[in-house]
Amino acid sequence: MSKVAEVLAKYSGLIERELRKLIPKQVDEEELEKILGKPIYRYEVESINKTVLEPFWDLLERGGKRWRPALMLMIYKALGGDPEEIAPLSIIPEAIHNGTLVVDDVEDNSDYRRGKPCIHKLYGVDVAINMGNTMYFLPLIWLTKSGIQERKKLRILEEYVRTMTELSLGQAMDIAWHRGLVESIDEEQYLQMTLFKTGALARFSAKIATIMAEADEHVEKSIEDFSESMAIAFQIQDDVLNIVGEIEKYGKEIGGDIKEGKRTLMVIHALNTLPREKAERLQQILDMRTEDEKLIREAINLIKESGAVEYAKEVSRRLALKAREELEKALPDSEAKEDLKTLIEFLISREY
Repeated sequence: MSKVAEVLAKYSGLIERELRKLIPKQVDEEELEKILGKPIYRYEVESINKTVLEPFWDLLERGGKRWRPALMLMIYKALGGDPEEIAPLSIIPEAIHNGTLVVDDVEDNSDYRRGKPCIHKLYGVDVAINMGNTMYFLPLIWLTKSGIQERKKLRILEEYVRTMTELSLGQAMDIAWHRGLVESIDEEQYLQMTLFKTGALARFSAKIATIMAEADEHVEKSIEDFSESMAIAFQIQDDVLNIVGEIEKYGKEIGGDIKEGKRTLMVIHALNTLPREKAERLQQILDMRTEDEKLIREAINLIKESGAVEYAKEVSRRLALKAREELEKALPDSEAKEDLKTLIEFLISREY
């Protein structure tokens, strides 16, 4: 077992337990009453089981790193708390994350997720969108029903609204760019988009931990910066794997970002550094949003030729270093802090 697998295994049992308890594989009428209260008329649960819970658990049981809820539990432990105390809250970022994956796959017309056909390919676009949207809200019911102090509950809900807004705006930017609705994108704009799309949910996970631990304001800010920098580094590495990864390890289609016309950090760098003729050719292939393997391979080779892969890896490493510096400022030495350092290293060096 790798070092990061050992670290994540410390928290995975808690996370899986809460997921199964709070988002069961199936519900009956009695279970639905616990979630929503008594019906005015009568619940019909089969449709909920078949179009929400079944596809959700189909995706969940394919794997996934569960690093966002683990991040929350690690931070809480590093701040002196017992992860068991906030374990039910760990389902919030994990359910939302999986919901966004399903909706993003519809919007991107992706084919594979975690080594199998995407949820919309198996269950239909309508089921996928509705299930994904349900997971944006369902875990919040447990928060509202919890015995958490009202001031903490309010702060978490405020962070939730901020996070969901940023996720949606980040996705809007990504969609506009790969549809060619914006002519040119620079590196800082890409980083801001990634901060919204990927950093926001990592920050939310971290903020739940700091809110529950009643961390000092300066500690909370450093942990917020740490989580965002780490998440952007993670996304850049994901973009790299989409170009140079091995599909058996990566679990998604290699070159999918080319097919979708994505403006990644590597694409932006390549378009700015390649000779004009080659940059125009790369732009042309991206604008096609093609499924032609030869054209996708040509685009990948142009990106590699520009040095963009190495450049993206270096940016990812710099962000990881920044994350470590913020972590050092925020937390005293502990086993949990070492676990967080291991997580940083994994997220920027991973092959899957």
